[in-house]
Amino acid sequence: MRQLSGGGDDSGEAHRRLSKEREDALMEEALRTVVPRLISSVTRVTRDYHLAQDITQETCIAILQEFRRGTRFEKPVIVFATVVARNKLRDHWRKASSGERLYDEPPEHARQFGTGPTVALEYLELLESVKTAIADERQAAVWELTHVWGLKGIEIAELLEISSATVSRELAAAEAKARAGLRGGDDEPALA
Repeated sequence: MRQLSGGGDDSGEAHRRLSKEREDALMEEALRTVVPRLISSVTRVTRDYHLAQDITQETCIAILQEFRRGTRFEKPVIVFATVVARNKLRDHWRKASSGERLYDEPPEHARQFGTGPTVALEYLELLESVKTAIADERQAAVWELTHVWGLKGIEIAELLEISSATVSRELAAAEAKARAGLRGGDDEPALA
């Protein structure tokens, strides 16, 4: 082991320590940017801040596990996090409709927005009516990722493997179809 002029050394251990510190910093930065966006998106979908925190925490655990496995994210971490959160949320609703006990009961002072499965089903029905009005799978996916999950155009482009310009065109078309379809059908407002 040689001593370097900066006070460090060039041993493998020092290199691993620096690499580990850099990896930890990248992971911390990723979580710092992902957590507020996930909580906001999941709260908007569920109208339940406590559930949003639970889903976000489970998603963060999945992100940490990927970092520990040495996964190099080629797309922004929020794209991976959104997919995980969507799956966790669908899993939650599936379990809620089957009567399984999901989490501990919320504290007495927690704000209640309604009964769990009922609110989830109403949301899913509204989301399906919007998707039916849009009538194009990719446009519906772009609309959902934008308005429900709060992803940016570039993140959606990477997730769906299309260009940012295509995302913009698809979103504009989806929004026009959703407005026209929901006005023509029932009078429920579009999710936004």
